[in-house]
Amino acid sequence: MIIDWASLTKMPYWLAKPGGELDKLRKGMVRFWQRFVDMLQFASQQMDPMTAELEFVHLLAWERDIEQIPGETELIYRTRVKYSLPFAKGAGSKSGWLDMFTKLGMPGVAIEERFSETDWDVVDLMLLDDELGTNQPLINSLCRQYGRTTRRYQYSTLTVVPFNTALSTFDKQSSFEVAAVNTNLRPVGRFMTMENQSSFQVAKITQGT
Repeated sequence: MIIDWASLTKMPYWLAKPGGELDKLRKGMVRFWQRFVDMLQFASQQMDPMTAELEFVHLLAWERDIEQIPGETELIYRTRVKYSLPFAKGAGSKSGWLDMFTKLGMPGVAIEERFSETDWDVVDLMLLDDELGTNQPLINSLCRQYGRTTRRYQYSTLTVVPFNTALSTFDKQSSFEVAAVNTNLRPVGRFMTMENQSSFQVAKITQGT
């Protein structure tokens, strides 16, 4: 709730003398009602894990079966408590996992299932190299809590390497033919031949394990 106290307590110009007795009374009443509004809002703010006192967040986490991970930032902890129900509902689908990682600040995650070279129950989580190194305890905990019981999870790291190269060759030849059927055996000047051949190559190098 945002209250414009200045407009609510605006006095006529002949009374609004800065530093006067009425101005002191006005400022005192504004401070009193500000504290009163803060007291009223305190209870409702404690139900939101993003704004509640940390002690209340611990109670909400216990109620929602969330444990704080050692070394976890407070923002990530509050986010996991707030979205614990959507995370649990979406744990059975790939879109739910991608949404969970996005809300936890890892939007670059990709998920691949049922490889041709691997057992059917393996799920591959492909993450950026720095994200896996920074958040590995968090990712391990997410896999234990929200992973499907019939799946095994493995990690793959992706490394983005900028690579630029100039265009080395661009060849073009053209061929185009137009003909008309002549039924009166007289020459007709409507025959034209053009040749066309195109070649264009772009290479993109992707390195990852």
